[in-house]
Amino acid sequence: MRNWVALIVLLPTCAPAALAQYRVLPGKIDENLGCMPSTPARICLGAGNGHCYAPASTKNYIFGMGPKAVVVGHLDGQPLILFSAVFDGCGSGTLTDYSMLTIREGEFLNLLPPVRLTNQSEHRLWNLPQVSAQPVLACADFIWNVQAGETHFDPHRYQIDAYVFDPSRGKYLKKLSYATTKEYPGLNEMDEIRVLGAEKPTILARLRAQPRN
Repeated sequence: MRNWVALIVLLPTCAPAALAQYRVLPGKIDENLGCMPSTPARICLGAGNGHCYAPASTKNYIFGMGPKAVVVGHLDGQPLILFSAVFDGCGSGTLTDYSMLTIREGEFLNLLPPVRLTNQSEHRLWNLPQVSAQPVLACADFIWNVQAGETHFDPHRYQIDAYVFDPSRGKYLKKLSYATTKEYPGLNEMDEIRVLGAEKPTILARLRAQPRN
């Protein structure tokens, strides 16, 4: 059975005492398979089991493994927390759900639309004051061209998405989406995916061309 460790990470600008405010709890693992989650991971306020947030699950995907919570900023006096949890189907691929959480009326609230990335992906949080007062979430995930004979971890083109906070709506919106024209190495060649650094000039140019809210 795999051992997954629940993590919560605070950036240096946040007081260490804030760590005690949240608990990050992994889900249960299927006892028969030993690798697939049977309940979702949670992040909870305080010491009880109330006031918790769990990523939405479906019949096929339960995001229960390796939960992480990273404080990435503040919004209206509350922390802005990037929370992630993993689904593992006991194969070569995993799927990770990402939520951008804040606290409103004593409960966690997810400000992101559904964001789920494979283990052959990359995501970055960029501080781009010319685009948004809040961190911009940029994501790259592989496009699998099976018809062209690509294997899972071959070089691929990548889908690029960028999520920007909209203050008029009080949530993050997908402001950018495109497919790369070039292929980037997959996990057969690299230990980790590196796409966003090369694509950043294109992402920035397209975001700057949009009207700022």
